Amino acid sequence: MLLAGLLALGSACSVGVGEGSITAQVTDEGCGMDGETVELFPDFFAADPFEGALEVRVQRGGDFEFMSDGISLNIQDSAMEAMRTGTPIEVSPEAGEPLRMTIYLHDTCRVDRAHEPPVTFVATEGTITFLDVYAPDLDPDQLRTSASFRGVRFVDTSRPNERFAIVDAEFSFLFNRGRPAQRFP
Repeated sequence: MLLAGLLALGSACSVGVGEGSITAQVTDEGCGMDGETVELFPDFFAADPFEGALEVRVQRGGDFEFMSDGISLNIQDSAMEAMRTGTPIEVSPEAGEPLRMTIYLHDTCRVDRAHEPPVTFVATEGTITFLDVYAPDLDPDQLRTSASFRGVRFVDTSRPNERFAIVDAEFSFLFNRGRPAQRFP
């Protein structure tokens, strides 16, 4: 029995190790929120590099996105952003722009028949400042990604004045290459 437990522990994989905070003031009538504060307490950090781009996910818990609360960042050119760390970068709701961010509140506002669409909002106004960006094409030994932003506006683009969140966040984590996290035995 002890041997089976040790084997299971030894075969577990890890994700990025880090810390952070995400605070959102959320307005969404379908979720029953009118400016309520949601604290996400992230403990799951992931970075997925692909052909110069970097997809970052910072969320509460390691569950699937459609069952969790978190933010997602799509950085089109991680090497470019790594070279301009410390400089505020404008966020954009448009695909293909240098940086696109979303917030999802699928645990706080679970999808059911009473709630309209899931709470997934895209950043439309504000800036983010990176202190570090994992850019393996530029420097494969620099494994940290860290950033902060204050007062970034995220909206449902179909109803931006009725469904939105104002978000403050900061996070820092180390990229850890390994096997993908296994979600089933």
